[in-house]
Amino acid sequence: MRENAFLTVKDLENIPPEMLPMPVLSDNLRSFFSWGIKAHTEGSYNHFMWMIYPGVLASQNTLFQKEPVASYVKKCRLKLWYCKTWTVNDRIKVINAIEQELARPWYKRCYDYFAILGQLLWCEMQIPGFDICSDKGKFINMVDPSYDLSHPDPTQINVWLGEHPDKYEVYGRYVPD
Repeated sequence: MRENAFLTVKDLENIPPEMLPMPVLSDNLRSFFSWGIKAHTEGSYNHFMWMIYPGVLASQNTLFQKEPVASYVKKCRLKLWYCKTWTVNDRIKVINAIEQELARPWYKRCYDYFAILGQLLWCEMQIPGFDICSDKGKFINMVDPSYDLSHPDPTQINVWLGEHPDKYEVYGRYVPD
């Protein structure tokens, strides 16, 4: 395993399927909006998503959808976490849950922009049934009941994963040229 290594695009596209899914944090280096999120959360990442297949991400943007990792590599830093205590059945359970959510009608996979307004105002305002990117961390709870974050931001997920080194480790990082 390439624990905490710097990854290439080829590495990202060829992560062994038996290691997936992986929580992924990203930082869009060219976005003012990204900078604002990082400044507000006092963190290093502005987006959370899942790598569910080699080179394929499930990401909550305008819609929760599959995207090729190639759509992130020109403008984003990435940090991939490996969940070393998850069994094969745990991994299948999480991927199936993500796939079920991806299969919902488009209008049930929309981004909750109202929640972003709430975070900017330091209060919880969320439209029931809609998520922001980091709400998708909820899939961790399906196989790890100690995951206790409610409507987190990407920084909170990053911190939480780092606080549990017995279960989670950084698989690798990607930085564009």
